[in-house]
Amino acid sequence: MPALAIIPQIRTPITIKPKIKHKQKQKPKSFSLSTTPITQASFSDPFVLQLAETLEDSLSPSVSLQRLRDSSSESLLSTSWPSRKDEPFRFTDTSFIRLSQIIPITKPPQFDYLPSINGDTLLPNIVIADGFVLNSMSMLSTLPDGVYVGSLLSDSSDRIAERVLEFVGDFEWGDLFWSINGIGAHDMTVVYVPAGVKVENPIHFKYVSVEGGEKGSKKLPVSNPRVFVVVEEGGEVGIIEEFVSKEGNDDRYYWANPVLEVVIGKGAKVRHSYVQSQSLNSAHIKWTAVRQETRDYGKQDCLRGKTG
Repeated sequence: MPALAIIPQIRTPITIKPKIKHKQKQKPKSFSLSTTPITQASFSDPFVLQLAETLEDSLSPSVSLQRLRDSSSESLLSTSWPSRKDEPFRFTDTSFIRLSQIIPITKPPQFDYLPSINGDTLLPNIVIADGFVLNSMSMLSTLPDGVYVGSLLSDSSDRIAERVLEFVGDFEWGDLFWSINGIGAHDMTVVYVPAGVKVENPIHFKYVSVEGGEKGSKKLPVSNPRVFVVVEEGGEVGIIEEFVSKEGNDDRYYWANPVLEVVIGKGAKVRHSYVQSQSLNSAHIKWTAVRQETRDYGKQDCLRGKTG
């Protein structure tokens, strides 16, 4: 089964207004995807609900990510699995994912599986394996003062965390796969560039898919890496995203479901490049969303795109 492919989509700007007030919810009981679906309202998709509960059960509690998880969970209550009858997926068959045994990846891989993974670049880089940030394999010492790149959960600066969390959960244009990422992300990788700071060399994100199912097993390990970039007024940064398989996994089955969100301040600049070199038996759904403050009115222009 070749990797899924979706032509990138660019849509007109929208104004973002929160529509849902989140309520405290009880954690659902755990059950596998193979069990009989529980009774839900008529607009619910039993398969999507089962997948959401399986992802929720695989996560550790996180105060920082709870708003994102809650909004994603609420969205999935009324979202069905897409078919070719849906316009965005008219040329894309997602039944490969739907008919697989989707398995959340619950822990980072052993370092033994990732030899010399950052030895091919001199750029500041960060390694994300199966959705987990590997700080020991990342090289970020050349970044300018004040620039932070790393895990939201391990950030020691309350100021940066508070600034990022102002935006988390406010992007409301996403589809099913956007929400699956939001409910399944173990952590969030943050890039924060202060006002007026220019990062000369692009930051290289290397996403590595380590877990993989064998042919005929129908097992499809899923990872949900999420990256949030905030560039304050007048700042500049370049982002390179590269998606690869672990060496020797060129024929394995897995699902990478990443999301990149970018907030660009007035007069700031972000350059973005994207490289994909993964197993042809894998599924890859990618969301990139950008919110940019205009020079004249201070409003937010929103650009969004999805590739697969």
